[in-house]
Amino acid sequence: MSSPLHTGLEAHFAALEKFLAAQELAFEPEVRPMVRDALAHPGKRLRPLLAFASGAGGPPPDALVRGAGIIELVHLATLVHDDVLDGADTRHGSDTPNHTHGAHAAVLFGDALFAHALVLAADHPTPELCRIVARASREVCSGEVCQTFSRGHDDLSLEDYYRHIRLKTAELFEGACQAGALLAGYPSEHIKSCSLFGRHLGIAYQIYDDLVDLLQDDTKAGKTLGTDAASGKLTLPMLLERDLSGKGFLTTLRAGGDARQLISAPAWRECFRRLDAEIAAAEQALEPIAGSPSPYFLLRLTAFLREAAARLAPKG
Repeated sequence: MSSPLHTGLEAHFAALEKFLAAQELAFEPEVRPMVRDALAHPGKRLRPLLAFASGAGGPPPDALVRGAGIIELVHLATLVHDDVLDGADTRHGSDTPNHTHGAHAAVLFGDALFAHALVLAADHPTPELCRIVARASREVCSGEVCQTFSRGHDDLSLEDYYRHIRLKTAELFEGACQAGALLAGYPSEHIKSCSLFGRHLGIAYQIYDDLVDLLQDDTKAGKTLGTDAASGKLTLPMLLERDLSGKGFLTTLRAGGDARQLISAPAWRECFRRLDAEIAAAEQALEPIAGSPSPYFLLRLTAFLREAAARLAPKG
């Protein structure tokens, strides 16, 4: 796995992959192939990257690598559950556990990943890491419950949408940054700045992911797309267009209408404006620690997301 986002942190990621591979043996023999498959398609490892960047400033200490690995296991668990909820068959270009083993086994496997992350966190000498991981796990799962209950509810408010994505995505981004800065021994101001960066970046990233579901095709994305509208999940572009043109738009969209055509230019523009505002807020959060190594690595992520969003934006 190599990415420009990882430049300067190669030793951190090499240690991370070694740590994650070793976790397979903690599971029963029947479960180990599922663990191996989950680890074989790493994506960008964004959450460990947030942890490493927030704790940057020297060689990777064992505690930081362990913390980043624990956060990644929580993230993998959420992906397994997400794919069951969305009925998704592919992710990172490969079959999901939901597709290969069925929903029942996939849900239990996701539970096992969550539990193992908490076991590892509980082994840390102080309770702070366990508290971060447990809180993030609770909030991510709560966010998914909230979003599940909101499916098909055409009156969902923008405030509730933001609350749901803060829980299901931003909390783990924030937790990754908090854990990284904490485990690297940084002071409270540094931890606070990195945590706030993670929260705003997580909100921006989820808005971007919602846009991908509507604007990109499965081949480019490497996962099953179009699941949001089909499952009754309302995302920011849909909510903005609903507020502009009325609820009849949602009926047409769910009947198979093309989002690119049904969602108006003003709604798309407002969606991308809100995305950019969250990116800008993330960047502003780092101003108090401008002289430390962390912004050098973290600001790569805002630049990456801004460029990815620009490529996705509809023309006209």
